[in-house]
This record gives sequence, C-alpha cells and structure tokens, in this order.
Amino acid sequence: METVADSIAARPHPIMAFFRLFDFRNRLSRYVLREHVGPFFFAFIIITFILIIDFVPNLVDMIVGKDLPTSVILRVFVYQIGWMIALSVPMAVLVATLMAFGRLTGDLEIVALKTSGVPILRIIYPVILASGLIAYGLIYFNNEVLPDLNHRARILMQDVKRMRPTLQMRSGAFVTDIPGYIILIDSVDHKSSELTGVKIMEMGQREKTPRTIVAKSGHLDFTNNGHDLIFDLQDGEIHEFDADDPEKYRRLAFTTQRLVISDVSGDFEESDDEFRTDREKSSRNMLEDIMKWESGIVPYRSKISGMVTERVGRFFSAAFPQSPDTLAVDQAALTNLSREIEADTRTIAREREGIVTQEKLINSYYVEVYKKYSLPVACLVFVLIGAPLGILAKRGSMGISIGISLGLFVLYWAFLIGGEDLADRGIITAFWAMWSANILIGVAGIYLIYVVSTEKPMWTLFKFTAPAGRKP
Repeated sequence: METVADSIAARPHPIMAFFRLFDFRNRLSRYVLREHVGPFFFAFIIITFILIIDFVPNLVDMIVGKDLPTSVILRVFVYQIGWMIALSVPMAVLVATLMAFGRLTGDLEIVALKTSGVPILRIIYPVILASGLIAYGLIYFNNEVLPDLNHRARILMQDVKRMRPTLQMRSGAFVTDIPGYIILIDSVDHKSSELTGVKIMEMGQREKTPRTIVAKSGHLDFTNNGHDLIFDLQDGEIHEFDADDPEKYRRLAFTTQRLVISDVSGDFEESDDEFRTDREKSSRNMLEDIMKWESGIVPYRSKISGMVTERVGRFFSAAFPQSPDTLAVDQAALTNLSREIEADTRTIAREREGIVTQEKLINSYYVEVYKKYSLPVACLVFVLIGAPLGILAKRGSMGISIGISLGLFVLYWAFLIGGEDLADRGIITAFWAMWSANILIGVAGIYLIYVVSTEKPMWTLFKFTAPAGRKP
C-alpha cells in the first residue's frame, strides 16, 4: 500500500513547484484525489436516494387513481432525476472533502506532510482543481441537459394532470402549467372561484405580438367536461406590443372579457409543446427573453411619460393664463382638466401595474440565470470550507461529515430560498440573491485555510494588537 512518505516527491525549483501544484500526475495529487473518489460517489448515491424518497410521495399522489402505463411512470421518474443531480453533486463534493481530509488528519498524515515541508495549499490544490472541473461540467449540465429534462418532465406531468381538471391556481405565484400562458393572480377564492388582480401573459402562437391581459377581478370555471378553462374578467385592459418594434403598441380597455383556454384536461395523451418556462431554458435563451421583456416595458413607460407631460403642460396653461380676459375660460378648462387627470391617474396606475408585472418576470429570469452558475460554483466553495473543517474535525467518520455538511447546506439553501424571495419582492438584486451564499462561505473557507496553514487561533485576525510602547 502506498504510504505518505512514498507520496512526497523531491522538491523542484520554486517556479517548477508552482506549476506542479496544477499537475495531477504527481503522487501526492493522485493520493489526495483517490481519498475523495469513494466518499464522493457514496455521498452522491445516498443524497440522490434521499431526494428520490422525498419525491416518491408526490409521484404516488399524482398517479393514484389513474391507469397510467408503467413506462410513463418510469419516464416521469427519470426526467425528475435532473434537478436531483444538480443538487446532490455539490453536496457530495462537500461530504467527500470533509471525510477525506478528516481521515488524513485523523491518521496523522496531514501532520506528516506538514512536517515534511509540504504546505497545506499544495494538499488542497488538486481537490480545488478537480472541483473546478466538476463545476464546469455541472454548468454545461445546467444549461444544456437539465432544461430539456425539465421541459420533458413538465410536458409529461401536464399530460398526466389533464386526465382530470386538477389545475390549481395559487395566490401570488406564477402559473406556467398551461402552454403559451403565464398567469399571476393576486388572490384566489377556491370556494367561489372568484379572482382578484388577474394578469395573464399570452404567448404561444403570438410570439411576434404577445398580449398582456390585466383585470381587477374575474371568475374561473371549467367547461366541456373539464377540457376547457374559462376566465370571465371584469374591468381591465389588453396590451399588445411587437417585441421587434416597441413603437407598435395597442391598448384596449374592457368592462367584461371572456378568455377561453382549450384542452386543459382529458384522457392521457402524450403531447408536444415548444413553449418553455424559465427552468426549461438555458441562460442564453433566458437572456434573449429578458431583452424582449425589457423592450416590452418601453410602451408602458412612454405612455405614462406622454400623459404626464401633456397634463402638466395643460395644467400650467390653465392655471397661469397669458391675459386676464381668458381667466374665466381657463378656470373652466382647469375644472375639466382636473376630471381628466382623475381618469388619467387610474390609467397610469394600470400602466404601472403592467410594468411591475413585467419587471417581476424579468427578475425571476435573472434569478434562474444566476442560479445555473452559482450552484456549480458551490462545488469550489464547498472545497474551500470543507478542507479546513475536515482538518480541524480530525476525524473521517461519515456521521460527523454528514452532520457538518447538512448544517452548511441548510445554511446555503436558506440563503438561496430567502434570496430568491427577496429578489422577487424587489428588495435585493438577483445577483446578490444567488451569489451571497457563495461569497460568504467562500470568504469563511479562505480564512479557515489561512488558520490551518498558519496554525494560529481562529480569532487571530480579530485580535486587538496595541501599538508599541502602549498597554492594551
């Protein structure tokens, strides 16, 4: 069996030593990496299995009472594996790092290496580079493979749901289950099917001229034996704009409007749908959509600006007449103008609501774009924090490694979920929502590596040092 002594090669020239940090062919690098392979695959299998067990009840609840072919159930299961891999790989890297460095420390191999003059960074570098390769592969997976898996999973789940009218509208959440439509409802009364604050973005076959329908209230109903979904909307507007030419804009106000969406329920039939939600697109596709949505905001802002400029001009003309003879006329004009301003205020409020809806959608896309990169980079971050923690723990047991990993991953996931919620509410930007956890844990990891390398107390950077000649 290869020992630590056999792993340590003779020291080359300092410049060559620097490049050897990036060389996987030397014995020390191979030895350290071999210690990670077993724990990584073991942790990956266990974590993926836990995620599968958590998903199975939802799968059973969805298919219960439905005579689905076994092949369909297996495909639903396989398509859902994608997002599980995206989560389990970073966590497996963390568990493997903790276990490997914990075992090396527990068997005093880290002490032997440091005594032989091998710096801690040289021991950790191979793992950092390997995690970088894993992160690169995961970025490719998140942009090229996972969107297709999510797309196929949504279509298949959608076909299963169509077997009975189980479409559920949730208050304050985007509904993307209907192909070609994105629906946001402020409040839903599930007993009476009454809706408040309805926003419907209709795309599908209208890619060149997408429509946004905004209504204060409405009623939801199923017809045709649950195959068709009907929205009876009251007091709203329909906005149409050309994504290629923002100047082509049309607004239609209505008192009542009926929108019928066909074929949302029925027997199980496999379908094909080209429409994709944000989680079914690569970052490149989402950035293209963001540009279209941003151009779609231009007509709203132009109309508001034009209305405000026109009304302000007329107000000053009426309030400050050029001659006393026109005073009475201007007073009448001022009275009429006040009524027009009242009506315009309501119109501007509706236009502003359209802008807010589009901005929410754009922000949600930015969150997904950053998420496709922040999760893979977590592999690097978890090595930075896991290696020194494993050395400090001084044991390689699975229990301790899993415990520390769960704590760090819960912290990381809390930052992601909380950040996404804050980003959706416009409190913080999408960048900080997705990257704050990586930055925080990465900085902590770098500091711990410094502590382990210098063997100084963990609070050494924060210890107050009095100036020379003075007592603290």
